[in-house]
Amino acid sequence: MIRRGSCLCGALRYEIEGDFDGVWMCHCSNCRKTSGGLGNTIVIVPRARFRWLAGEDHRTTYAVRPTYSITRCQTCGTPLPAEEDDTNVYLTAGTLDDALGAAITNHIFYGSVADWAHDAEGVRYFIERSSGPEAPR
Repeated sequence: MIRRGSCLCGALRYEIEGDFDGVWMCHCSNCRKTSGGLGNTIVIVPRARFRWLAGEDHRTTYAVRPTYSITRCQTCGTPLPAEEDDTNVYLTAGTLDDALGAAITNHIFYGSVADWAHDAEGVRYFIERSSGPEAPR
């Protein structure tokens, strides 16, 4: 199976081949700050099954700390797949255009989860769908 992904403006596009071992959610403070949300949700794919289709030269990498960097699209700022490891590529799950058909299987740095990461009593759900491709709920 081939799944494709892209940044918000479409300048960068990639594809991955085959299955993967679930979705990982990191709750560390670095991932919360770089995502602006609960953390970073990733899919780990063996490097041999990842291919850039367009825009590979349209990336900017920020070395936030000696052991932490993030790569973003130069135009829209979308966080992009991390290729810092010789074995795997770490895809930000939200950049995949095709449905994953998977759920979160691992929470890491869960001891650092934001204190607001839960639904309030009486939470409201607004069911509108975005215009992008999403898996049915």
